[in-house]
Amino acid sequence: MKHINNKPKNKEMRADGKVFDGTTWRKSGINHHCNEDGLVFYKRKFRTLQGYLQQGGKLSKIIFGNIKTPQAITTVTKFLYDKEESGDVYIITNKAWKGWVKIGMAIDAEDRCNQYQTSSPHRDYELKYCKSFLNRKTAEYKAHELCKTESKDNKGEWFKLKISSAIKIINNITEETV
Repeated sequence: MKHINNKPKNKEMRADGKVFDGTTWRKSGINHHCNEDGLVFYKRKFRTLQGYLQQGGKLSKIIFGNIKTPQAITTVTKFLYDKEESGDVYIITNKAWKGWVKIGMAIDAEDRCNQYQTSSPHRDYELKYCKSFLNRKTAEYKAHELCKTESKDNKGEWFKLKISSAIKIINNITEETV
């Protein structure tokens, strides 16, 4: 006797409009909810955001309204931040360290400078320049490599370099060279 496999094919649609997602029939266009721990219920189990996306989930389908714990908010925020590639490469200075510039990256350079202000009672960090890139991480790496060759000294992301030289270096980085 032959066994007939009646399992529907993935993404097959029934007459009632439900779509087979590989394990169950769902309403087409259904959203997935993120629970208070930052996990998404998808294909019959709770998954991390990364696991959800690896299984074919889409960020645009997630409803984040249930996240309540600070740890879950931090986890989800960090994941979404790391996933975003575009942003700014910036130059920040502080008069306490004359002649030094910080070359960094952020989705929003002004917001990053404001974050630095919380560590200074004088609120004396200044955003001197920023340029947007489609891939901020690669552009920042390129800026660091070029600044190392131009600067008199460097400590991580801080370079003993004239602001005008740092601006010129970042300006010369293009999407084609990133």
